[in-house]
Amino acid sequence: MTNTRRNYNDAEVAAMLAQVRSRCPLCDDPLFYRKKQRQFKGYDLAHIYPLNPRPEEVTELVNSPRLCADVNDPDNIIPLCIKCHRKFDKPRTEDEYLELYQIKFDALQQEQQRSLASQYPLEQQITEVVAHLHSAAIEQDGGFELAFTPKAINDKLDATMPPPTKRKVRNAVEDYFRHVQAAFLELERSDPGCSELIFVQVKSFYVMQKRQSLTQAQVFANLVAWIRTRAKAQTLESAEAVASFFIQNCEVFE
Repeated sequence: MTNTRRNYNDAEVAAMLAQVRSRCPLCDDPLFYRKKQRQFKGYDLAHIYPLNPRPEEVTELVNSPRLCADVNDPDNIIPLCIKCHRKFDKPRTEDEYLELYQIKFDALQQEQQRSLASQYPLEQQITEVVAHLHSAAIEQDGGFELAFTPKAINDKLDATMPPPTKRKVRNAVEDYFRHVQAAFLELERSDPGCSELIFVQVKSFYVMQKRQSLTQAQVFANLVAWIRTRAKAQTLESAEAVASFFIQNCEVFE
């Protein structure tokens, strides 16, 4: 039975273009070109697994994973520039298929993660904690103590956390842990119980990540992105410092 190519509505096309940021995911060329002060389409909507695979393609991809059973599902479609689409199709190879499969898989995971993250609140006072990291100096005050028991970073990070990321987390803890702690102490003085609520929210977000069986590297990246968005962090480094604080204080990666 021959499959018929379906038409995709404007919303579906916009979503697929957003997944690749309107650039060809294989060559990084823009998927639109401008001519005579107008924008024109310069891409095709390509099937990752073929719409109607030839016998040799069935053999070539027999052991390859598929993103979905329905070849016309948007999850099996990706915008490619016309040149890359032609090259991808003729002839189709397993290596090129797996490359495009992984690109689309990662895009779908990121999309799902953004949707999930939007469901998890984080008290707006987290912005005050992040803002402290941009201060020239932070006064330490021994009059308050936060309820947590620090644990050595090396004991918490496993083999799924790449060495460069481990180093980044360790450095952030060494450089910023006390500053973040001082920010939470100041927040607790002005708004008692707020820091505990934030800790609970971070723990809840982490548990949601853990249930997806993600690697520690993926969880850390998602935690950083969530904190950066919710805290309106000016820099990626400040969000990483706060995320590293929560790793050190046992809210994340038991």
